[in-house]
Amino acid sequence: MRLDHLAARASAVTTVSVPASAPASAVLISPSFPGVSFELSTFSLYCQKSPTDSSANQYSINLIEEIYKRTGGRPLLRVGGTTGDTVTWNSALTQPISPAPGTSQTGSLTIGPNFWPLTKLLAPINALWVPQISYTDTVPAHAEANAQSIVSAIGLDNIGAIEIGNEPNEYGGHTGPSATGAQYFATRFQSIATNVSEAASIPSGPIFAGPGLAGEDQQSTDWTAPDLFANTTFDATGNIKYAVDHWYRCVGNPCVPAHMILHSNTVADANKRIQPYAAFFKSYKNGQVKYYLDEINIQTGGTSNQTLAYAFSTALYGVDFMLYAMTLGVAAVNWEQVYNSNQNVWQPSSSSTVPAQTKNIYYALITAAEFIGTGGTTKVVEIAPGNNDGTAFSAYVAYAGSSSNTPARVALCNLNYWDLSVGGSRPSQTVTVSGLPASLTSATVKYLTNPGGAVQNADHTTFGGSQWTFASLGKEVTGVQSTTVTVSVSNGQATVTIPDSAIAIVYL
Repeated sequence: MRLDHLAARASAVTTVSVPASAPASAVLISPSFPGVSFELSTFSLYCQKSPTDSSANQYSINLIEEIYKRTGGRPLLRVGGTTGDTVTWNSALTQPISPAPGTSQTGSLTIGPNFWPLTKLLAPINALWVPQISYTDTVPAHAEANAQSIVSAIGLDNIGAIEIGNEPNEYGGHTGPSATGAQYFATRFQSIATNVSEAASIPSGPIFAGPGLAGEDQQSTDWTAPDLFANTTFDATGNIKYAVDHWYRCVGNPCVPAHMILHSNTVADANKRIQPYAAFFKSYKNGQVKYYLDEINIQTGGTSNQTLAYAFSTALYGVDFMLYAMTLGVAAVNWEQVYNSNQNVWQPSSSSTVPAQTKNIYYALITAAEFIGTGGTTKVVEIAPGNNDGTAFSAYVAYAGSSSNTPARVALCNLNYWDLSVGGSRPSQTVTVSGLPASLTSATVKYLTNPGGAVQNADHTTFGGSQWTFASLGKEVTGVQSTTVTVSVSNGQATVTIPDSAIAIVYL
């Protein structure tokens, strides 16, 4: 993309005023915030080099390391999902999973003692794992043996939390007892937690995660996560570490790029449930139980649109959604992965129908990680723009330093829709950023962009001119495009030009 070949939009210049110090509303961000969730049924295919080669998948390792070297955090990675709840344990099973991994999230599935050791193939990433134990399996010995294997293979020091169950409001089509009775769910959940804790010598204290509701599909028969914590004995023993929830953008919403990427729609969508839930857990027990979206994506398996799944618009939405979620107090997010599907962040090996590749949503994770930065002290706040109603534009500031009080990075998201199919020159938005440190004379700007626009696949997507491809086994390839620039700063003010359907990160 040539940044000097842009058509300026005939409108007032957008202004963003950066507060000199972090406002009281700024939220401290975990360096483990941006992550992925692996569907249990296909997890082995992300760990192994290929379905027929059980050596470690270096492509997966490198892609994960590239994210977290930008934040300095440990990856917080979930393994579970629908198949993590319907799975059966068999201590006599010699292969990790039976039948062999596929892409289906239905049907019978069995794992055994060689399943959780798959995490050792990804040992270089030093992850905190969130393994899932079935809630629906009614044989206590299965959960107990599964927990013993989890603790033995992963180690307590490498367990971020243990999740029990998956989307209980979907049980019985929103009419099962786990959906209609919050106390019923709380009692059964804690019964499983007690049994597996004793069987696997799991120490007391916060280590479990639940309830993992399908938050995007809440119905009148369902209770909510705040209901569960406020009105039942679910957290009576203090063993809950994360209140987990799921969110899929396309469920109940128009699923077209031009609508999806608008900031106003992201805010309206998130404010339905994510915002009030995050607010509840911020005050619940003084924030001791963190609100964590451990399964999110654009589409579910039932709403899949292949064109959208590959589109650059997913990266644009992904960045804006994650940054907005940060400001709401969401502790972390995991983008769901299912091998060979439209829910992939990356396809870890080639199949007969899908080549190994890095998809656009991965670039959202890289961009969010860069915005968070290293140090573990980053606080984030959204800034209301001037001369712009915020429908298709958003701005965020990351504060860093020992006191989390020094402006370090500014994210400018131009979410106006543009694609080659529209025709004509690509419009741009001029943004004046003020309130920058008086001593600053220049700033580096990295762009998340695709020269073809919002509907293009990741072949030409770059962040800061770099790509992370299967050809490079997930390592950064620099200089692919000239989309890192230096802008002058005078009297605390800089002017940044941002193409439509692109995001700029300004480094101060």
